[in-house]
Amino acid sequence: MTDTERRAAVMGAAGFIGHALTGALQARGIPVAGYTRATPFLDATGRLSPGARAADTVFWLASSIRPATASDHADAAAADERALSRLLDALGTEGNPRARVVVVSSGGTVYDSTHPSPHAESAPLAPANEYGAAMLRIESLVADRAPQPVVIRVSNAYGPGQPARRGQGVIAHWLSAIAGGEPIHVLGRDDVARDYVFIDDVIDALIRVHASEEVPSVVNVGSGVPTTLRTLLDHVRDTVAPRGVDAHHDPGRSFDAPSNWLDVSLAAEELGWKPATDLPGGLTRTWQHVASTDRGNA
Repeated sequence: MTDTERRAAVMGAAGFIGHALTGALQARGIPVAGYTRATPFLDATGRLSPGARAADTVFWLASSIRPATASDHADAAAADERALSRLLDALGTEGNPRARVVVVSSGGTVYDSTHPSPHAESAPLAPANEYGAAMLRIESLVADRAPQPVVIRVSNAYGPGQPARRGQGVIAHWLSAIAGGEPIHVLGRDDVARDYVFIDDVIDALIRVHASEEVPSVVNVGSGVPTTLRTLLDHVRDTVAPRGVDAHHDPGRSFDAPSNWLDVSLAAEELGWKPATDLPGGLTRTWQHVASTDRGNA
């Protein structure tokens, strides 16, 4: 079966990664059904939607929480788990019995921060915050109940179309603030390192998971490169020049994870994947999108 014969379903198709994935699958001629809160995967009678029923790959990207909100919204995290449980129940009775269920998890918050980076898939797990703990529960639910479970642990994804939401997406926040003529906020120590991966590279990895006959049960997807906030700020200044950047340094937040980055060699070995967009190139493309959007709203 070719990748264009394999059908896909995306749960959480309105989100940053879900929206980009749905569009990329469609652009490649891959049959895909997208589901959101407005278009749920279960109909009024509780039956699985035809698109989900026929899917060979089901991507779970539906999440009601972010790192900043998870500790205050345990009810939302529990609702996500119940929704996934209902999906797995329905897939078990009505869905494709060979369907691969792919969960997109958080490579930046599930690994043990006391273990030295880069973190491979076999590295010890110890959630850095409530968000990481919620992601691990989602991972376990799929691993226990899906016939072909796959967990993709994505580092800090960024790129055009990412909303500047509280507690998530430093690049989106900074570029949005700069476009609006506002100061940016560097939270905590500027030597803390993160792994920033461009959205197109994330989508490429997910499509390879869809198209591959065999996929490891857990795969990291990131740049594989540590970037400190200080270095990120330097790149941002270069990207938006000649526009200046007014940077304020503020205390860190309790939910922020320590320095971490991912070992992405397994994705290269098993999927033939590697990140194709370096940070300066990704920032340029993201800034062009943010700046053009800002002008359109002016």
